Amino acid sequence: MNFNVKWFIIFILAGACVERINFSIPPAQFQTVVEGMISDNPEPYTIKVSKSLNLDSDLPTLTAVEHATIKLYDDLGNVELLEEIKPGEYRTAGIIQGQVGRSYHIRIETSDGKIFESEPEKINPVGELEEIRYEFEARTIEKNYGKVAADVFNIYIDANAGDGDENYVRWKYKGTYKVVTHPELHMVISTTYTPYQDPYPCSGYIIVPALGGGRLEKIAVCTCCICWANHFESVPHLSDQQLISNSQFKNVKIAEVPINSTTFYDKYLIEVEQMSLSRKAFEFFKLVRAQKEGASSLFQPPSGEIRGNIHPVNSNEAVIGLFWATAIKSKSLFIERSEVPYNLTPIEVISEPCDTYYSYASTNKPIDWF
Repeated sequence: MNFNVKWFIIFILAGACVERINFSIPPAQFQTVVEGMISDNPEPYTIKVSKSLNLDSDLPTLTAVEHATIKLYDDLGNVELLEEIKPGEYRTAGIIQGQVGRSYHIRIETSDGKIFESEPEKINPVGELEEIRYEFEARTIEKNYGKVAADVFNIYIDANAGDGDENYVRWKYKGTYKVVTHPELHMVISTTYTPYQDPYPCSGYIIVPALGGGRLEKIAVCTCCICWANHFESVPHLSDQQLISNSQFKNVKIAEVPINSTTFYDKYLIEVEQMSLSRKAFEFFKLVRAQKEGASSLFQPPSGEIRGNIHPVNSNEAVIGLFWATAIKSKSLFIERSEVPYNLTPIEVISEPCDTYYSYASTNKPIDWF
C-alpha cells in the first residue's frame, strides 16, 4: 500500500474514534469589589465600591458603584453615614475616630437593594518604626547595545514588633521626587508644514506675532512645570518573611530607589508606614502578594482565591474585598542628591505638562517637602 494512503486511512480511523463533547460555558459574572480601612490616625476614612468582571485578570476593568448607602459601626453602638465624594468613593466626616482596642465594621446597601457587610475588625497596637536607612548599590543591566548603569539605593528599616504573641505587620512604602518640565517648548509637527510652536496654556506662555512667524511671551506663572512624582510598592511588604530577635525586625528591605537624573533632580523623600493587621487582613494581603509575585511565572503554584472579609447579606452575588482596621506608626527620610557618589547629567528637557508626562505626579507640593 502506498505510504501516504496508509497514513491517510489511519488518520481517518483515529478521528472517527473521537467523540464530540458539547458543553455550555456560563457567561462571565460581575462581582462587587470593596476596599477600605479605618486607622487610629485622625483623618477621614475612605471606602471604594466597584463592579468587576471575574476573569482572573491582573488589571480588571472596574465600574464605580454609585448612590450606595454605607454606614460605619463601632463596638460601642456608634454609627456614621459616609458621603459619596465622587462616583464609587465614599468618605467619613470624623464622627467615628479609630482607636486601638476598638472593633469596626461596615454595611453597604446598593441602589438596587443588595446588602453587604464586613466582619468586625479590631485595631491592634503596633510597634515603633525605629529607623530608615539607605545603602548605595552599583548595578548594570544588559541592553542591545551593551551594559548600562542601573544603580540604586536599597532602603532598609529596623522596627519593634510590639507587644503580644501574634504581631502581624505590614510596611507601606512611598517615594517622592521633584521634576521639572518645559511645556512652553511644545511643538506641533506636521507632515506638510514646518513645525510650529504651540505652548500649553498652563505654561504661562503664548505666541505673539513677530517678524518671521512669532515669538514666545510669558503672560502668567506656569502651573504645570514643577511636579512631585511618586513611586509606590508593587506588592505588600509583610512581616512573615522577616526574622524577629528580641521583638525586633532588623534590616528589612522594603524598596529600591533608582538613581538617575530624574529621581535625583533635587532630592528623594522616603515615607514608610508600619501598620498592625488582624490575622484575616494579614492572610488577605499575603494572598495578594502571592498572586502578584506569581503573575509572571508559569510554574507558580496556586495561591488560593482572594476573598476577604466582605459577605453578601440578602443575595448570592459574588463579592471580593477587605475592610480592615490598623494602628499606624510612620517615619520619613530624605536622600539628598549629594549622596549619589558621582555627578548626574541634567534632567531631560520635556515639553509636556509634568503632571501628565510623569506617572503619579501632582503639582501640589507635599507637606513634608522643604
